[in-house]
Amino acid sequence: MNGLAWTMLVLAAMIGALLFATVGAIILALLLANVSGRLTRDDADRRDD
Repeated sequence: MNGLAWTMLVLAAMIGALLFATVGAIILALLLANVSGRLTRDDADRRDD
């Protein structure tokens, strides 16, 4: 493979890793928001008793 092919391969790998990390961060943020919402609802329900 020549230099251009190696460069494109490395750039494609970097873009793929960036997309993978971005999707993972979004999923983690949604999971934490879900857990936070559940904890807040539980606390509100307990205060009503």
